[in-house]
Amino acid sequence: MRTDVGNCFFPGPKAVVLGITGEWAFAAGTVLFALRRHNPGLDADVLVFHDARLTANDAGMLRKLGAQLRPFTPPPADLTDEALKVFSPLMLAKFDCFSLLRDYGSVVWLDADILLQDAIAALFSAGPLGLAPEDPDFMNPPGVNPARINLHGFVPGFDGEAANLNSGVIVFRADLPSPENHRRACLDFVRTHGRLLRYPDQAAFNLLAQMLRRDDKRLVEVLPQRFNTRPRNPAATLAPVVHAFGAYKLWNDGLTAACFPEWQRDYARWEGMGGSPYAGPVENVEFLKGGAFSLLSGMYDTLEKTEAALEAMRKRLAAEADMRARLEAVLHRLS
Repeated sequence: MRTDVGNCFFPGPKAVVLGITGEWAFAAGTVLFALRRHNPGLDADVLVFHDARLTANDAGMLRKLGAQLRPFTPPPADLTDEALKVFSPLMLAKFDCFSLLRDYGSVVWLDADILLQDAIAALFSAGPLGLAPEDPDFMNPPGVNPARINLHGFVPGFDGEAANLNSGVIVFRADLPSPENHRRACLDFVRTHGRLLRYPDQAAFNLLAQMLRRDDKRLVEVLPQRFNTRPRNPAATLAPVVHAFGAYKLWNDGLTAACFPEWQRDYARWEGMGGSPYAGPVENVEFLKGGAFSLLSGMYDTLEKTEAALEAMRKRLAAEADMRARLEAVLHRLS
């Protein structure tokens, strides 16, 4: 099983693919701003799968940023309320990337809750199927994350003790055998076991990777961790791809956003062009007022005040101890 990314492009046309619901147009917009900035010479189509909630205005803006829009109707699947609360059925659009291999030599899927901070051109050489590892910093305590995180119960043939592969960044290459069969197999898996799947698409890709490895370990490449780094991992400062999977996104948590001003600038560009903003709640909104330096200044100010308060307490305790010693001496003389 390879764990490095090749240095040469795989031949044939290339595509970068995202999938969004209409209210996440701003997320796709920020990804496209960063994609073009950090990959100015990248010759790749950008495809965005979307649902019917994408507004005409936002659609026009995404096209201006170079995206080809593709309406997507999720196939029926009996998913849990938990999965649908956290994820959109647009996650199933990932399986259509197998079909895109009819037209492209390599396809890179990117979840929309990512921040691009550097070039990603090397990803197009990964594969034939490339998946990012789960960030070991995701679990508490940090460590290797078993694939059973994707399941609520036992699924035949699924190795729950294998290291988990995250489905936020996926590479599909045209030399992957029988891609249409894999698309159907992933859909059938989700339809059959939907009620047992905590992370439906990720569970399907983990099972597929496990099956491919049994046939030929060379068919699956685990991408370097830098292509799927969690915001709270210290390595995220220099990672090409920061993936804000989980509850805290770059747009709904002020503390996370304050640590990544590049994303904030792209989001401001999106709004400045007239794009629809994020309309949901924001936690820790007070951290958005001054940025990372302001956070550090506030922390040092709090530390200084805490140290001053502790010093005052030490002096008061010392004075009280002295007073007690004097009183005890007086009592001793009287007795």
